[in-house]
Amino acid sequence: MHKVLLKLSIALNVVVVSCAIAEGAVPIPHVEGPLADAKNGALVWQVEREGYIAEEYFISGRADTYAPVGMADAANIFGRDNNKDAARRESYNRVVLKAQQPYVTRIIVYKPKNVAQFSGNVVAEVAHPNDAGSGIVWSMISGYFMSHGDIYVIIQHPATFDNVRKYDPSKYGTLSAVDNTQIWGMIAQTGALIKSNGASSPLRDYPVKALFLTGYSHTGALTANFADYHHKTAILPDGRPIFDGYIPMASSTYVRPLPVPVIRIMTQSDFNTWNGLKNRREDSDSPDSPFRIYEVAGAAHMYDESIVIQRGAEPPIRELLPPGNFPQFDDKQCTKAGSGTNDLPLGYVMVGAFENMYAWVRTGSKPPHAPRLQTNLDGSPKTDSSGNALGGLRLPEIAVPAATYGVDSGPSICFLYGYRAAFSMDRMKTLYGSRAHYLKEVTAKAKWLVEQHWLRTQEADAIVEEATRMPEF
Repeated sequence: MHKVLLKLSIALNVVVVSCAIAEGAVPIPHVEGPLADAKNGALVWQVEREGYIAEEYFISGRADTYAPVGMADAANIFGRDNNKDAARRESYNRVVLKAQQPYVTRIIVYKPKNVAQFSGNVVAEVAHPNDAGSGIVWSMISGYFMSHGDIYVIIQHPATFDNVRKYDPSKYGTLSAVDNTQIWGMIAQTGALIKSNGASSPLRDYPVKALFLTGYSHTGALTANFADYHHKTAILPDGRPIFDGYIPMASSTYVRPLPVPVIRIMTQSDFNTWNGLKNRREDSDSPDSPFRIYEVAGAAHMYDESIVIQRGAEPPIRELLPPGNFPQFDDKQCTKAGSGTNDLPLGYVMVGAFENMYAWVRTGSKPPHAPRLQTNLDGSPKTDSSGNALGGLRLPEIAVPAATYGVDSGPSICFLYGYRAAFSMDRMKTLYGSRAHYLKEVTAKAKWLVEQHWLRTQEADAIVEEATRMPEF
């Protein structure tokens, strides 16, 4: 993963909610923008060559502060009990500490230049504090979203404000929040703005059909927390929910039954940590709780940046540092002797999940069900003769293995990184007899995953293409 004075003048310029808005509906925030020189904005991708526009806006309003519920909104995550935070609760009520406090945040909007190319889908993601304020899901599969014609919106987390202000104090000096827990109001109000189609909306010319919230790791937990604690109050004037579906990834946080689709993507790294095993739910097609959980065998939490689906030019982020109260990881201590980084293409599964989510919400087409990872009595994943996990969603790299994909390769934090230990050519010959037979099995598995709606043809072909690099044996 990639590594001033506060002014409240904008925050105080709040749109007054008219009496026409139903009781409890989320107010529309004030909007300033698009800001000048977005091309050189902090953490803004260059997408013009992809037929897209990147824009920055200040969003301001008022939002409650709360007693934190997890690392996603805590002032200091080291003081949290992650096992407890991720677990299911008997109650999902929030304790309001201060009502209606002013805030100013920023959103980055990536949208097709040609409105006719817009798919109708909008995906929102909160900027990840430990990656200097970038969108992790966007950085992994931006190529998919742009090829699909989706609009992508990144909401600045209050924990990232200091970094962005330092990047350009004159431009971003007005970013402000009373507390990190105002992120919940920021998310809901940004969603209400997107759905409003009003004159102030950055998407006023784009017919929005569905809005989704996603996130990875820290923001995967945030996505789950928002779904658990705020979905039922995040409503539009007509009573409909602001968000039509949630895709939290690489987070052990439980997601309670909701009347909109939820697809959880769990890496093997996250599976048996922070009570991830205990926070499973059964799949459901009930209108009251449509739900899927995909436990991806062999996938590591810290993905290999060579296995991504990117388009556009990534902005420089290494000059920006994560907040001091967030953990820092050193992958150098997590390299297993004789092995490489875990390069299982998790992004391919993510693309398939979005395809399934879009169809679920837009057409009612139900996604496939994934088997659960198999476990030993102590809860650890069972492994096969190749050292790979049994059960779960199995890509060809696991179903037709040429390596062991592990997620425990050193000190305790190394479960996040994992490793890939390639098989010798002698072992490959024992397993498959010949390179031709190995390629035949990989191709068959990839084709099956397409037929079962786990992968698109493009990603299946990429897996087969990678397999052809295997030398003769």
